[in-house]
Amino acid sequence: MKNKNEFSALKLFISMLIAWAIVFVGAWASKGFSADFFAMPRFTVVLVVSAAGAIVIGPAIYGFLYIGRRHDK
Repeated sequence: MKNKNEFSALKLFISMLIAWAIVFVGAWASKGFSADFFAMPRFTVVLVVSAAGAIVIGPAIYGFLYIGRRHDK
């Protein structure tokens, strides 16, 4: 990439979706990918926790993927 380090809301949103998927699939894997994972009280908690994980991990992924790259001038 030969462009400047510029903030992109779309790239940040994509990074947050990646982080959400990582946390969500990790929680599902911890239950052995069973169908009872989607029972409503537990599923609601998992959605909230995975959204919180995306808010925390998403900007870190964004920083590593886009801002932390070396850009030629």
